[in-house]
Amino acid sequence: MPHDTSRRSVLKAIGGAATVLGIVGTAAGRGNAPIPRFAAFNVENFETGQVQEKGDEQAAAAARVIQEIDPDVLVVNELANNVQEATVDDSVPTDQTNVEAFVDNYLSEPQRKNLEGIKYEYTLQPESNTGLLSEDDYDFNKDGVAGERPGDAFGFGVYPGQYAFGIASRYPFDEDAIRSFQEFLWADMPDNLIPLADDDGVDTSEGNIYLTEAELGAFRLSSKTHIDVPFDVDGDTVHGLFSHPTPTGFDGANNFNGRWNHDENRFWADYVSGADYIYDDSGTEGGLSDDASYVLLGDMNAGPGDEPLDPATKYFIENDDFDSRSLPTSPGGAQKGDPDATADFGEFGIAHVDWVLPSPDLSLRSSSVVWPSANANKRGLSDDVTAASDHRLVWADVAPE
Repeated sequence: MPHDTSRRSVLKAIGGAATVLGIVGTAAGRGNAPIPRFAAFNVENFETGQVQEKGDEQAAAAARVIQEIDPDVLVVNELANNVQEATVDDSVPTDQTNVEAFVDNYLSEPQRKNLEGIKYEYTLQPESNTGLLSEDDYDFNKDGVAGERPGDAFGFGVYPGQYAFGIASRYPFDEDAIRSFQEFLWADMPDNLIPLADDDGVDTSEGNIYLTEAELGAFRLSSKTHIDVPFDVDGDTVHGLFSHPTPTGFDGANNFNGRWNHDENRFWADYVSGADYIYDDSGTEGGLSDDASYVLLGDMNAGPGDEPLDPATKYFIENDDFDSRSLPTSPGGAQKGDPDATADFGEFGIAHVDWVLPSPDLSLRSSSVVWPSANANKRGLSDDVTAASDHRLVWADVAPE
């Protein structure tokens, strides 16, 4: 939502331009530069067995890509939450969280001779709504069977914590100041787009998804979680805003998932504008203060113009509360037809769905998508990029003014 006269819009108008780099800014090339680097990487259904032991090819490839750019703050989307998974499978190890295991078994060990390991001191593995069932049996997906995963969970998952995410950081964060919004009800968002069974135009025939009045009191907005982590970046507080909204499609004429995705993305726009309807899992109300600095990170499953509701354009591109003047690009995306693309879904095409977006009071120094062109496979980077995921790592160097 644009705020033409807000403090942030003024800062955006006078802020410096970002430098967009080519393929990747390597760890070696950064030297001891103090500019904080933020990165988001969806590693495509990254499971417990892959990270809790060494030797997994996908995990090694993902770690190599991450080590190439050496981020200070990293979110790994689609990393299973093993602690939640263990609630339904007692063979799942829980001595370490999956994000801790990924750091210890892969990221901390150099994946090539020219790279250095990254020893992230601070990690966080938020609980996810994926695969998590309500205490009451609801048939959320309207398939005629209530209380069954994956379709009747708060977020799609065949077990609790599938498709969750983990956060790793060089910067400390105050655990007591973290705000999570896992339990926030979709119905509590004003002017939400929920298709209700009794609303005119809502199709309740087979194959369509909608909510009943009874389900409104249970259905959560976040398909994974929305979480605000305040990092201490050399004495300045920068809020990391992490989420992974549900993918659009995969439903009927009501466009349930498209509406859900729209409102999950809208949440952050409302949050950074200080909306007072918001409450977190501890009961604290309200959004961010007007003078807060923040960076939005994650696979938002939304790109400019790629869906009828187009939340990315409304809430990111045309929103003065985010600095979207210079989007990260890549040679590989350009070769495929869109330099801003961040994912290659094969026969389904390419998409711009992964984001690292700072508040306009921060200085965006440089950014890129790690996607080499098809004929540029120096040191096998292109092979590892493809082996790691159908998404591409997105990063931005962001510094307090």
